Amino acid sequence: MNTEERNLKIKTLRKLEERKLKLPELISFISSISEKIISENEILTIEEIEQKAIELNGTDFKFNYLNLSFTEDEISNLTKTLLTLKAELSKENFLKLYRFAEIAILKIETKFIIENIVEIVKFDGDSFSIYDKDFKNGIWIDYSKDYWFKNNKTENLWIYELRIFGKDWIKLISAEI
Repeated sequence: MNTEERNLKIKTLRKLEERKLKLPELISFISSISEKIISENEILTIEEIEQKAIELNGTDFKFNYLNLSFTEDEISNLTKTLLTLKAELSKENFLKLYRFAEIAILKIETKFIIENIVEIVKFDGDSFSIYDKDFKNGIWIDYSKDYWFKNNKTENLWIYELRIFGKDWIKLISAEI
């Protein structure tokens, strides 16, 4: 075994160990907010996660997206915007939370995120994304502090950024805004 193969094996073993430690927390959380028992066979393997990362890198999402931002007190507007995707989110999609991205991507029905954005972001601490099964469409939601012009003054506010990927989902969102 050469050095590169050994390093790859060590990296995979570390991911497997981290997965063993963190997966129960993720399964418990998603099961509670989705009101559905999540099983381990709904979670991609490490090898599948790495393959999906390659597929994701092959998309045109870097050039084909729509960004919308909502201040923290406008969360109802974000929820309303996501309701236009309810039919798409009711299908089986890939759900990736940033904190778990290298060890767990779920392949589940994702409409529960519409009413649970705040809880998911709080649990993750940063962001999450959803992609359809063909990686043609998706969303990414990030929560961060940024400068915002509101009430005729610039304020440093907590912002939810919604990025919609893919022409089909962009079209659905654009029709409603």
